[in-house]
Amino acid sequence: MRKKIARVTIWANENKPPAREVAGLVESILKKHRVACDRVGNAYEDPDTIGAIGDLRRQKSDLILVIGGDGTLLHAARRIQGSKTPLLGINAGTLGFLTSLPREGVVEALPRILRGEYYVTERIALSVRVVRDDKTFYTGWALNEGVITRGGHSHMVRLDVRINGEYLTTYLCDGLIIATPTGSTAYSLSAGGPIITPNAEAFLLNPLCAHALTNRPLVVDAGSPIFIEIPNDSPVLDLETDGLNCLRLHPKDRVEFSKAKGATRLAWLPETNFYTVLRQKLRWSGTSI
Repeated sequence: MRKKIARVTIWANENKPPAREVAGLVESILKKHRVACDRVGNAYEDPDTIGAIGDLRRQKSDLILVIGGDGTLLHAARRIQGSKTPLLGINAGTLGFLTSLPREGVVEALPRILRGEYYVTERIALSVRVVRDDKTFYTGWALNEGVITRGGHSHMVRLDVRINGEYLTTYLCDGLIIATPTGSTAYSLSAGGPIITPNAEAFLLNPLCAHALTNRPLVVDAGSPIFIEIPNDSPVLDLETDGLNCLRLHPKDRVEFSKAKGATRLAWLPETNFYTVLRQKLRWSGTSI
C-alpha cells in the first residue's frame, strides 16, 4: 500500500465525451475530499504535436489519473517518462489492459485510492536508436513496442537481426515487432505472440506473417540489446513506437532496441492485478466451453 494522496493530476482524452464526463466526476470527488487537482489539457493530440518524451515529468503530483483508453495512457507515459509519479488508468475506451479501472467504479474506488489503498508496479520500456551513416539519427522510447513495418507497399521485408551482437536470423516477413512485457498484450498478442507477465525482464521479437513457418516469436533477456540491419536493397520501411509513426528507414540503417533507463510506474487497485485483468479482458472461464 502507498501513502495518502494530497495532489492529483488529471490527464484525460478530451476528444471522448465519456472521458470528459469521468474527468468532471473525478474533479468533484477530489474537491469533496479536499485533494488538490491539476487538470492537464487534451491528452490526445495530433501525433505531430504530441510533445517531447518526458516534457511533463516536472508535474508535481502524488498520482496521475489517466482517463481514456490504453492509447491515452501510452501518451501519458511517454510525456512523463523519467518521472517517479505513478499513473493510474481509468478506462473510458474499449479493451483497456492498462486502464484497468472501469469508469463505473470511480465513485467507489477513488476514495480508497486517495487513502493509499493501491499498489504500484514498475514496467520496463524500450529505448530506440536509429544509426545512419555511423551516426545517431534518431532516438525514441516505447512502453509497449517498436515496430519495423512496410511503408505502404506489398513487398516482403528482409531484416537481419542480432541479439547482443550475435547473429540470430534473417527474417522474411511483413514486419517485426519488438515488444516489452507490457506490450505483449497489445499488437503482438493480435499477431499471435505470447503473453509475458509484467515483472519479467524480457523483450519479445514477433515477426509479422513470416515467410518461414519455423520463424516463431522469441523471448529474449531484456539485458541483451537487439540490432536490426536494413539491407542495401530494402524497399521503403517505417519505424513506429507505441502506434506513432516515427520516421522512414533507409537502406543500411541500423535500428537498436535496448532496455530504457528507469521504469514506468503504474498504480493498481488490489482487485485489479494483472491476472484478474487477464481473465476478464480475455474472458477466460476456466472451462472447456
